[in-house]
Amino acid sequence: MSEMDLAPLGDFKPEKGNHRMDKFKDHLVVHAELNNRDQEYFEKMKKAWSWATKMFSPQKVVEMLHTEYGHEKTHAYQILRDSYELWGDAYELDKRGAAKILVESAYVALQIAVRDKDGALILKAVKELRDLQQIDKAETAVPPDVAMPAGTRVYVFNGSVNMAAPDSQPPNDVEDGTYSVG
Repeated sequence: MSEMDLAPLGDFKPEKGNHRMDKFKDHLVVHAELNNRDQEYFEKMKKAWSWATKMFSPQKVVEMLHTEYGHEKTHAYQILRDSYELWGDAYELDKRGAAKILVESAYVALQIAVRDKDGALILKAVKELRDLQQIDKAETAVPPDVAMPAGTRVYVFNGSVNMAAPDSQPPNDVEDGTYSVG
């Protein structure tokens, strides 16, 4: 390749993909116009996501789309999935938000308990925080038996060697004996 074949970095513009949701994302980000059919679909996605954020189950949202628009279940589920792609999974967002609010509330309770010097409430608030943040949850990626299996280990000592007395050299490798952790 010659220098003529390479475009300067400043002139590089990635090609726009042809994903079917790109037009809706452009509508959200840069307010690109949608045709009438796409605008209707966009409004259905907004409504489905709104229902999902109000904690209606996915099955209930599908039923509501069927009742309001007469859509088959497969099409209603597609509308709901597309709304998740645009705005995120409403159920996961709500769970994370609720967890954050609970943690913040537990911190406030802990501050009040400390201010009032109430040992029982302090312990209760700390326990609640520990449970919410899953601090005591034991997560071991590799079980100890797998990480350190029983067997013979050989250690090699790389120390200075006395060259004057060849018969008095230390051994090059040593086997360890059995031991127990107790």
